[in-house]
Amino acid sequence: MAYVIAEPCVDVKDTACVAVCPVDCIYDFDGENMLYIQPEECIDCDACRPECPVEAIFPLAEVPAQWQSYIAINAEAFERHSVEAAAGDESDEAAAPAATGGGAAASSAETEAVKQVLVDVQAKTLTPEAGLDLLIPLLEKCGVTITDG
Repeated sequence: MAYVIAEPCVDVKDTACVAVCPVDCIYDFDGENMLYIQPEECIDCDACRPECPVEAIFPLAEVPAQWQSYIAINAEAFERHSVEAAAGDESDEAAAPAATGGGAAASSAETEAVKQVLVDVQAKTLTPEAGLDLLIPLLEKCGVTITDG
């Protein structure tokens, strides 16, 4: 689990973090009072943290002591919604988790490629410009629309 959303998000559910997530791994489940990060989809890019107006997003290793329970709460939300989706009609989209970002699901190979480019840029083994040249086609394969501006 790369990032965890904690207590400050409860009853807020501001979706600014969703808008900047390059892999649409932040979910807003019906009937839940907060947003959740899908740990298997998160690429550790850190794009969501600065956008969160209530500072509710933390790397797993940095979750404050008073909110450690949110590590399990986040994981349980995905287990619960996976079970609900499997138990219901698979064609019923309301039962299945859906990222509010709206992009297509990325394959694990595409996700890993995006993650590696971001790691290389962060480690300065790749310039941001070269990283962007690599990321744009990868993100478009994932269903992310790239626009100027």
